[in-house]
Amino acid sequence: MILTQLNIHSLRNIQTMQLALHPRYNIIHGMNGSGKTSIMEAIYLLGSGHSFRTRETTPLITHGQPTLTIFAKTARPEEHNTLVRDLESSISIQKSSTGSTRVKLNQQICQRSSELAHSLPCQLVYQDIFQIIDAGPAVRRSLLDWGLFHVKQSYHALWKDCRHVIKQRNALLRQKTTLQHVAPWDKLLTDLAYELDALRAAYFKDWSEVFQHILAQLTDVPCEIQYYKGWDRKASGRALNVILTEQFASDCQRQYTHSGPHQADILFDSAALKAKQTLSRGQQKIILIALKLAQAQLLAKPCVYLFDDITAELDAHHMQRLINALPQFQGQFFLTTTDVQQLVKYEALREGCVFDLDGAVDYLNG
Repeated sequence: MILTQLNIHSLRNIQTMQLALHPRYNIIHGMNGSGKTSIMEAIYLLGSGHSFRTRETTPLITHGQPTLTIFAKTARPEEHNTLVRDLESSISIQKSSTGSTRVKLNQQICQRSSELAHSLPCQLVYQDIFQIIDAGPAVRRSLLDWGLFHVKQSYHALWKDCRHVIKQRNALLRQKTTLQHVAPWDKLLTDLAYELDALRAAYFKDWSEVFQHILAQLTDVPCEIQYYKGWDRKASGRALNVILTEQFASDCQRQYTHSGPHQADILFDSAALKAKQTLSRGQQKIILIALKLAQAQLLAKPCVYLFDDITAELDAHHMQRLINALPQFQGQFFLTTTDVQQLVKYEALREGCVFDLDGAVDYLNG
């Protein structure tokens, strides 16, 4: 779906704001602290039920207000970025520091955040994007899970079952159980792990191929990605149930299951990345943008792209290549910047509009 209108009430420093949105490019500019990132945060809340800046509710709500409310009208995009207005629908979310979160899809109560994610898939490029490289496997694994959630209908339930089995096995480990008692859980975990691995490996193959194609458009820096399934790191062919048995004593000592699909990772194979002093933050950023664009390209529906402070750390050469590549991607773009002239000069962005946070809206082309 494409957002056609966005209403924000009492989100951080935004007391009330209403924006009529363009189906392709929406450039939001203003000084630091003017609320650019908060607009991105509002859209992300509609697509996930939570913020990308905090998991706490109180910091989100304008001081002195009891709740925040975000409402958006949406429409289905057709060819040439026209919208089917007779199929217009809506998404809303209300958060309170003292009560529960209320979410509605087309005025109907939404019980699960997964419904939001399916309705409004969002790809975010924020200042913490470097955590994909710098942080642990959990961050990279979340990318894998995001992609599979959107392209494989069975994946979410399968992963929930697997997490439940791991939780039960870990509980037994904390009780200093015997191998005999944990064996049934090992069999369940092994069966689920191989199902998950098959889905992940197939998705990763497609993702990697699209990533290489997009990366070549954005930069001359080479980078390969590899998938690690979470066990048998040396690819010796050893079965997970054998590994679990061999590691049982150490798992008991550490009270945690150390091999399995919950340890999966995406590995970056790049000499430049391994020697970070030779790779600029801008080059790292363009690689990670290519990774996210590749995921969006695999979706069956248009994606909403949130590029916060898009020009930060990208030189003019990489910015030009990035902007030139954007028209090939279906969906709606939101780009924030402190210097609007750095964006409006690009011909590719002429199909859109500019919002400044003093209230003016300048339509670039229709």
